[in-house]
Amino acid sequence: MVLRLTLFINLLILGIPGEATLKAEAPTQACKSTVTGTLEMVPFESKVYGDKRLMRVWLPTGYSSSKTSVKRYPVLYLFDAQDLFDRCTSRPGQDEWHVDETLTDLIDRKAVQPLIVVGIDNSGPGHREDEYSRYSAMADAPQKLSAFMTIEVLPLIDLRYRTISDRTHRGVGGASLGSLAALTLLLDQPDTFGLGLLESTSLQNGNGRVLQETSPLVQGPLRVSIGVGTTEVPPAEAAAHGFPYFDDAFVAMSRTLAENMKKSLMNHPEVKLTVQQGGQHQSKYWTERFGPAVSFLFPPESQ
Repeated sequence: MVLRLTLFINLLILGIPGEATLKAEAPTQACKSTVTGTLEMVPFESKVYGDKRLMRVWLPTGYSSSKTSVKRYPVLYLFDAQDLFDRCTSRPGQDEWHVDETLTDLIDRKAVQPLIVVGIDNSGPGHREDEYSRYSAMADAPQKLSAFMTIEVLPLIDLRYRTISDRTHRGVGGASLGSLAALTLLLDQPDTFGLGLLESTSLQNGNGRVLQETSPLVQGPLRVSIGVGTTEVPPAEAAAHGFPYFDDAFVAMSRTLAENMKKSLMNHPEVKLTVQQGGQHQSKYWTERFGPAVSFLFPPESQ
């Protein structure tokens, strides 16, 4: 049952509402990029996963200015990079997160400290689920994710860009299974990632085991923002798939995660829980929650 629910959620994140509504549409014209600001494409080859992919690195305004040539920046790592900055690369049926537009505005208004965002491309349908799921069919999936990030991604970014490379200034986040991947890193690499942005986290993965793993939690992050909607799955569709109480359960799981995080034994993290009325399992709602979440995680620097 839980596996079937996970597959159903995967259809939603791919923008496929149901078999009855599927239909082929021919492309009408070339897509015009919606990227705002400086977005660098960094190709690299992963020995952990045995593939090639892109990192999409967004740089704040002024990064290349001579006036800030020695300034170093905090970093937010986000999964599913294809969906973050450009409508042309987002998955079918999904808009982008508008990370670039949102941060440009927040930084200009000094509502958030200037930061670098590193979007990490997913490996595509069929592989993304195995990489991001904490309880995956892939052997040692959490260990591989940790090695991928700490041995391959972080050293490359810290070498190439002027980062502040400590947990106090390093965050990780995502949505759905991407959020579960981020949570895995917060749990397994607490000395590396101190900030978490968790949207619509797929806590049904493992049939509740991830919540058990956070109670008790010995060392939690410094700050974590948890967001969830009250209508993640349309009720009729959830009922049709055998889960009539899914939305209530999804909110309850996020509340439990927030409470577990607050009770970390060695520290008491700041936790921001947002339960968005009417929020669905779609990028539109992750976009709406992104601004308040990133402002909480990276508040303006003291004057």
